[in-house]
Amino acid sequence: MNSLPLSVPPCTLAHMAKDYESEAHVVIDGEEFPVYARFTIYLGDGIKEWHGTLAADEPGLGFRLVSADHAQLRMPDGKEGAVLATRADSGGLISFTGTGPAPV
Repeated sequence: MNSLPLSVPPCTLAHMAKDYESEAHVVIDGEEFPVYARFTIYLGDGIKEWHGTLAADEPGLGFRLVSADHAQLRMPDGKEGAVLATRADSGGLISFTGTGPAPV
């Protein structure tokens, strides 16, 4: 049986990224808010990290998220991942880093 060449060099396979975007909810200290989430999961050398942005219509949500004790990103299928807000702007865009397994 003939083997086909890889379309991606083997050294690249160890360092891949996958993008996600979806309507979701962010749960801040037990209170749930609708958001639109965009994040990327990076895989490399056995390490998985993820970060992205949340867009929200809720006034002041960025401030609440930045100052929260506990925050989770909840996807439509119910999977959750802990997030830590790193930046929030006045237009409702919130940057975050995942602090555990990604919700996928």
